Amino acid sequence: MAGYKETPRQKMIAMMYLVLYALLALNVSKQVLDAFLVVNENVEDTNTSLSSKIAATYNRFETQYQLNKDKVGPFWE
Repeated sequence: MAGYKETPRQKMIAMMYLVLYALLALNVSKQVLDAFLVVNENVEDTNTSLSSKIAATYNRFETQYQLNKDKVGPFWE
């Protein structure tokens, strides 16, 4: 069957949905379901934090490249 390859993140999300559906089918308590929301919020916070740190690192790298192209150039390319 022709299709695209799923990234590890997509596989993880699909697995989380399967687990969520299984828990819903078992009619578990609200506390367990709230744990999924907490995990999701923490993953989103981590993603935002890492994205900003990566952007800041690239900005610092570009600044250093502009200041000293000979020294930073081999790492920039």
